[in-house]
Amino acid sequence: MRKLLLTGGALVLMLYLLPVFWSLGEPEESASPPAAVQAVQADGMAGDYSAVTVMLDGTPTELPLEDYVAGVVAAEIPNDFPEEALRAQAVAARTYAVYKLFRGRPEAHPEADLCDDYRHCAAWRDIAVETAAGSDLSRVQQAVQDTAGEILTYDGQPIAAVFHCVSGPRTEAARDVWGEDIPYLQSAVSPGGSAYDGYEDAVTLSADDFRTAVADAFPSADLSGAPNTWFKASVRSEAGGVITVELGGVTVEGAAVRELFGLQSTNFTLTTTEDSITFHTIGYGHGVGLSQYGARYMAEQGASYAEILAHYYLNTALVTL
Repeated sequence: MRKLLLTGGALVLMLYLLPVFWSLGEPEESASPPAAVQAVQADGMAGDYSAVTVMLDGTPTELPLEDYVAGVVAAEIPNDFPEEALRAQAVAARTYAVYKLFRGRPEAHPEADLCDDYRHCAAWRDIAVETAAGSDLSRVQQAVQDTAGEILTYDGQPIAAVFHCVSGPRTEAARDVWGEDIPYLQSAVSPGGSAYDGYEDAVTLSADDFRTAVADAFPSADLSGAPNTWFKASVRSEAGGVITVELGGVTVEGAAVRELFGLQSTNFTLTTTEDSITFHTIGYGHGVGLSQYGARYMAEQGASYAEILAHYYLNTALVTL
């Protein structure tokens, strides 16, 4: 956790009093850009999905689909997670790859279907190289083999199976993060997040550093007063993330605040002093779709990977290519 600096007389600015929703019978955030969740327009799923071209270190490289999926699972979720969580991640990774194939190559990398940048597609590790070097990734490989060819569909089409490390008590709906209302990416109860070491985090800035950053990003914002006057009314999602907030008289998106100050999520509250401001966050990642720590918790409670996927991707069907 980043160091939290507080002094006597700190003023707590609660932008929102987050309700707690818990119920149930080193991962990375990935696949987050708004373009990734726009509804697919093509009809049917005709096409060859046996291989993908991936931009690896800037070079287009063709890989068998299942080899690509194994590399994503190895890069995106801890190898020691329960088997059902690994299987759920494998299906999500495969589905997202097929979704990208189905949509066609993006402008960001027209020579490849996917890339190894987790901020745009998904992270990837070369399992063959790492295994040869002594790493044991057999559990990842088994999870991929156990689910070979399986993807999630909605209305007969592959879904944008986005995922993230850990949400707050609920996942975010796509509309509250990217402004696109996707029927299968709705807010869902997501227990087990506190098992992640960085579930609660804090970032502190001096008042001067904060003013400088805001002046560059939002030049119309007025930060002439004390820190406790800078943030006003916020609009929160059902899951607790800041959709918009008034900052120095300017309405800004919570995602923009997160990016500007390197916050782990948009689910933040504030503490201020006369010369500092501290963001307190819950969760890590954009919060949409599968929560990896939520999947871990459900698996530990006996849920199958199919049940985990059905929970996080509403009204989808698990099918085999």
